[in-house]
Amino acid sequence: MDTTGTITSFSSAPMTRFSIGGDSYGVQDASTSYSLTNPDAQTLRFVVNRGDHAWYDSSSVDRSEVSAADNIPGSTPIALNYQFMVEPNGPNGSFVNTADGWFIVGQMHNDDNSSGVGTSPPFAIQLAGDHLQVVARYVAPGQDPSNGAGNVQMLTLWTDPNPIQAGVYNNIQIQADVSNTGGGYLKVSVNGNQVVNYNGPLGYGVGTNWEYGVYRSTAPETVAVDYRNMTLLTGAAATTSSTSTSTSTPTPTQPTTTTAPTTTPTAVVAPAVTQNLTSPGTSTVDPGTTVSTTDPNVQSAMGLAPTSPSGWSTYSTGASTGSLANQDFTQLQQPPGSDTSMLATAAPQAISWGDQGTAAASQAGNSFALLNQYLAGSSGRADGGMVALAMRGSDWTQNSFLTKPQS
Repeated sequence: MDTTGTITSFSSAPMTRFSIGGDSYGVQDASTSYSLTNPDAQTLRFVVNRGDHAWYDSSSVDRSEVSAADNIPGSTPIALNYQFMVEPNGPNGSFVNTADGWFIVGQMHNDDNSSGVGTSPPFAIQLAGDHLQVVARYVAPGQDPSNGAGNVQMLTLWTDPNPIQAGVYNNIQIQADVSNTGGGYLKVSVNGNQVVNYNGPLGYGVGTNWEYGVYRSTAPETVAVDYRNMTLLTGAAATTSSTSTSTSTPTPTQPTTTTAPTTTPTAVVAPAVTQNLTSPGTSTVDPGTTVSTTDPNVQSAMGLAPTSPSGWSTYSTGASTGSLANQDFTQLQQPPGSDTSMLATAAPQAISWGDQGTAAASQAGNSFALLNQYLAGSSGRADGGMVALAMRGSDWTQNSFLTKPQS
């Protein structure tokens, strides 16, 4: 349980780990001198250029992240607090982001080993252009959470109507309980103002782990992101922390049913969103209004992280055999405009997702060939959406992860 945010035993080398407030985090970056640095004992700086990706990624993504080594069990209160800043990279001190698929700066990542399939994160803090955004996902209990199965419900809970200010730290406070069987919630405050107050199903019924830095569909501009004073509490400590730091907020939206569906979700309550599809900066959320949906096909391919925290195993001197992670990416190849918004307050409106999966699919083969050097002794197989591999080493072991990004 990280109560201090103090960084010790820092390392920037891929497949190594260091401590943040006593919690272990693994490094996922391109192994450059600038990918991950530690300016002071409370701060991490993440940088990506086009082509900077982790060892398991294809060239369609850029990544510099750290991932918590331990899972947080489902239905566990979580309290996250940190300061986050994007550095200027555009004209007149502005921030530029042209990634047309996704740009994630923090995600509560699913335990894909327990799910048996690759998934998108149950919730994520991300950027849509230069606008901060919060999204969440869930499936009904017992449903397949892979994107291709068509069961994932995606909620865009908030998009900041104002561009993010470069060179200025933003204080982020998150309280959550990742549960899709009752009691799930997500509350997010930015600079003391609550922007998300969601009560309802969240996640896929298994554990999660916190992962942060920069993970985007590849883009030409260099991006630097700074995190400092990151603390993470769970259980009773998280509840106490959220109570002591809470501000005045609207009454949370309540689910219309107390029993979670066992097939397709019905009458699921979510915050009402008014979405202007022509501009990412004009989406707003009203936490006090409800809207129901019966559409099981609203899902997104945005933001796959490579592995569950069980992949960042404890230090070992023996061999580890990779477990199989299966992923169906057929849903990602659908043509633009084929999805509809589940949060529309009137008739559904078509959303143009863009061709965000094809490039990754065409380049995946090259990346897999490079990864095959690690497969000696593994019984796993590799195909267009999955790599199961075994690592051997005294400091780090990776059991399984997907190599194809979700966009």
